[in-house]
Amino acid sequence: MKTKIPFILVFCLFFLANVTAGVDQVKIDSLTKLVSTQKGQERIESLIQLSEIYRAVSLNKSQETDSVAMSYTEREHIESMNGVVLLSMGKTAALSGDYPLALDYMERALKALEKTKNYLVLSKAHIHIGMVYKDLAKYDEAITEFNKASEIAREHELPDQQAGSATSKATVYFSMGDYSNAAENYLEAIHLYKDLNDSSMYAMAAMNVGLVYWQWNKTDLALNMLLEAKVVMERKKQYVNLGRLLNNLGKIYYQDFKDTTKALVYYNESLAMRELTGHQLGKAIVLANLANIYSDRKQFDLAFDHYDKSLNISKSIGYKEGIALASYYLGIAYKKNQEFKKSNACLDSCLVIAKSYGLSAYLGLINEAKMTNYVALNNYDGFLEEYNTFSAACDSVRNELAELKFTATDAKNKAEDANHELNTAKQTIDRQQMWILIYQLSVVVLLLTLIGLFWKYLRQKN
Repeated sequence: MKTKIPFILVFCLFFLANVTAGVDQVKIDSLTKLVSTQKGQERIESLIQLSEIYRAVSLNKSQETDSVAMSYTEREHIESMNGVVLLSMGKTAALSGDYPLALDYMERALKALEKTKNYLVLSKAHIHIGMVYKDLAKYDEAITEFNKASEIAREHELPDQQAGSATSKATVYFSMGDYSNAAENYLEAIHLYKDLNDSSMYAMAAMNVGLVYWQWNKTDLALNMLLEAKVVMERKKQYVNLGRLLNNLGKIYYQDFKDTTKALVYYNESLAMRELTGHQLGKAIVLANLANIYSDRKQFDLAFDHYDKSLNISKSIGYKEGIALASYYLGIAYKKNQEFKKSNACLDSCLVIAKSYGLSAYLGLINEAKMTNYVALNNYDGFLEEYNTFSAACDSVRNELAELKFTATDAKNKAEDANHELNTAKQTIDRQQMWILIYQLSVVVLLLTLIGLFWKYLRQKN
């Protein structure tokens, strides 16, 4: 029965693809007919909309439509639409994995949009540039772009773009392992999307919050949020986001529930969805995840084939996180297969990327795996070198802990000193208030005495 699952799955996805393709084809035919009757800005807007639909089913068609839109814009000298068309071209290039071309289009779009003061699309452009930098593991540049988008959104009252900026910023923090900042930004986005009544974007934000909960070991809560988001994405035909969500469902069932059968179903659904949309980055990730299951099942030929495909895609599109991911998993698979030298070579490749782009989560994992490999190879010098790295990391953690303890103790002492000073000041104030009261009573007594004497004097005189 298990061997039949992939065939049934592929058949179902093929059927789904044809059904949804039929729905998309109706939209495509309708827009194509509309474009032929339109002129000026309306025609360009319809072409951009057509390109967005094609982007989910055929990147080549999307690129062709963008080119038609640009040619028409230039021929008719409709400068107000230059930036919009360039951004569409950049989004298509980014989805295909051609990041240098995507950045070129998007930077040109920024200049055109600033000239026409199209602040809505300008904010969107900064967000998309940030996402390209994020995929290139240039996190500081990405956050800078998202902050620019947020600033424009706040200044010109564009809450949807403010939410988009918060969501995008959160994805960067998530990649960096900063889950607190990720959750803060995702929750900000969720509140904004609720106010906007935007169910599609709410679903994406809910999926991302679910992933943060998963990192915090709240698996049941994470699963509920992902499945809630899945229903919306399927209804709204958000195929690119759905591909990502299915991949993450596979990871939860694989890593937390150890259910490789269900994980394979979700991974294969994700792969089919990403092949349908031509999403290269997504394909690289899910291929590596599929390979992990084959590696666990000791189907190493199949595992290495999937790892190699994943690594080649990531290298071809310049996706640094993907290169690190596939290299690390390859190293672990070779270790399982007792090919320890190959394992170390792959782990070293991952280490170079991790150190270059700040992917610190890999450092301890690589160190631990290489120590085990050197023990298996009877390589004492190699083991000692890795052990020294491990020991230095432990010392660093101990020093950080000691520093934290000192800071906590120092803060406690300062708090106690401040509390003592506060009590002393309070006692001084109490004493001063008592003396003021005594003074006031003395004045009253003196005044009454004087009045009494004066009254006595008047009576005696009379």
